[in-house]
Amino acid sequence: MPNGRIDWAGVAFIAVGGHDAPLFKAPGLYGFGRREWNGDRTLLYVGQAEVIAVDAAPGAQLWTQALGLGMNELHICLCPGERIDRLQLQDRIVRRLQPILNLLDRETPPLIRASA
Repeated sequence: MPNGRIDWAGVAFIAVGGHDAPLFKAPGLYGFGRREWNGDRTLLYVGQAEVIAVDAAPGAQLWTQALGLGMNELHICLCPGERIDRLQLQDRIVRRLQPILNLLDRETPPLIRASA
């Protein structure tokens, strides 16, 4: 079972099993991670949420893509600060580590719908 403390760009996270997300009904940062056989970890995505249990749970927006990239851990940072503080921490992590799903998410153009 995943466990332990991880520092991503100076921000402390704990590693839990992916299906433990519903336990975290608090604001904070979350990451979809992959732990390799040798113990190395790769951050696939980092996000912020008012309620981690909602945004990081199975079925969340990027969950399937993260699983396809080998996600086997959920990384949690409970930081009850304001949304702007969480966004700044998220931005710092993305700038330093460039998680693949954050980069792809930024490059995806919004859907454009034609008016009827």
